[in-house]
Amino acid sequence: MHSFSIKDIENLSGIKAHTLRIWEMRYGIVKPIRKHSKHRKYGVEELKRILRISHLYNQGFRISRIAQMTDEDICRLTTESQSNASQILYINQLIEASIDFDEPLFRQIFNAVINKFGFEDAILEVIYPFLSKIGMLWLTGNILPAQEHFASHIIRNKIVFETYNESVDKKISKDHYILFCPPEEYHEIPLLFVQYCLKKRGINSTFLGVNTSVDDLKILLSKMKATHLFVHFTTNFSDQDPDSLLTELCSSFPSLEVFAAGRLFEKTTITYPKLKIFYQLPDFFPILKQPLL
Repeated sequence: MHSFSIKDIENLSGIKAHTLRIWEMRYGIVKPIRKHSKHRKYGVEELKRILRISHLYNQGFRISRIAQMTDEDICRLTTESQSNASQILYINQLIEASIDFDEPLFRQIFNAVINKFGFEDAILEVIYPFLSKIGMLWLTGNILPAQEHFASHIIRNKIVFETYNESVDKKISKDHYILFCPPEEYHEIPLLFVQYCLKKRGINSTFLGVNTSVDDLKILLSKMKATHLFVHFTTNFSDQDPDSLLTELCSSFPSLEVFAAGRLFEKTTITYPKLKIFYQLPDFFPILKQPLL
């Protein structure tokens, strides 16, 4: 059985570790598993319970009142608040569904998020933060890779479906984006979403996807014209230096605008006139709201 540290619980629920300890001592509402090291560990069911408690607490319920509730009461109240659910509740519910491999529930929540926020804001405000949290659990070994793949597969297919069904705006921009991930980067969901948003706005793009080398780009760009390169880099299994990648892109394609997004660019120090870095993918989207040229 997978277990979670108190820091994991803090990151996932938003409840500070100090507060969790107080709740445990004062109300007995949190019941960690004590290891030989005396460190607190939490099982899957305890994680899901804390996520629900976190939602009720943020909705204004006093913790002393929650402590008197049964698990059935907590589940019922969480469900009843669905009509005015916040992003946090949806994220927590998606985490629960992913841990349980509950595809019908995951799709139900995903559709509810889209109906409430619209597709684009649903991805930016709920799905993107959810993927960040589930990715953190995967990287720290607290969930199975299959659980992360389970959620990513559903999200990926939904974005592809929406992109296919998105009608092209009659006013087409003269811009043309090349979308890709560098070698040994296999997270394509951000790129797929960028492709959807570009198509929705009538902006041309060519999707190269994951594991794309600079040599691949050179071959493509010898045969077609483009105005922008958009690279997304969030994991680094190849130990590639992000600064070296950006330097190579900017020097190899000096006439193109280079847009770089992803957490691995957060510490980059290089600058080029046509290079723009977005440390979080949502930072890119204000550019798309500018009028078409």
